Amino acid sequence: MQQSVVLKASSDGYELIFRQSASFDDIMADLKTLLDRLQLDNTTDKEISFDMSTEGRLLTTEQNTQVTQLVNRYELFSIHKLTADVILTADALAMIDRNTVHLVNQIIRNGQVLEVNGDVLFFGKIHEGGVLRATGSIFVMGDISGSLEAGYPDHADAVIVSPLATVPRVRVGELLELVDPEKIVAGTNVVYINDIQALDYQPLNQLKRVRPKLFTRNGGHV
Repeated sequence: MQQSVVLKASSDGYELIFRQSASFDDIMADLKTLLDRLQLDNTTDKEISFDMSTEGRLLTTEQNTQVTQLVNRYELFSIHKLTADVILTADALAMIDRNTVHLVNQIIRNGQVLEVNGDVLFFGKIHEGGVLRATGSIFVMGDISGSLEAGYPDHADAVIVSPLATVPRVRVGELLELVDPEKIVAGTNVVYINDIQALDYQPLNQLKRVRPKLFTRNGGHV
């Protein structure tokens, strides 16, 4: 009979694989048997941390708790990570959303806040007092008199690519400041967090230098 829990050893430690076809009750029983055996074999009092994989099975919160509680019964054993080869549909859709450049063409009026999950290419108009807020980067080809907030709330690698002559306020990640006309460059600006953790402004032709991963991720060429 095939074991529902398979132990693999490597130079980095131990990996426990829960067979996808096995019932959870069988997994818990085999896991306890295996841990008992390992505890007897562990004559050096060396702590062992396990990487656990559930393959194509997603454990419920309660099942995760049961696995953790079982391992915690053994003084020298712990779980380094517990992973699966699949994710929830909702999590997958959210991941796609975060990595998509959303095209937006609408008016954001005074007092309104438009929130976008992921990067946004904005063609619309932001009135004074309006806010465009994105979890990713913001690329502007529209008319902006309101505020731009990229990387909200704490994504420090995001950028704002926009003319800033009429923009009163910018935010990248956790850094927020009023736009100083003395700091911005003529034409399109790249607003980003520099190496000393301050907002910096560069001309558009410096975008690839300050954020090369942006082109790698999106397949861009400059």
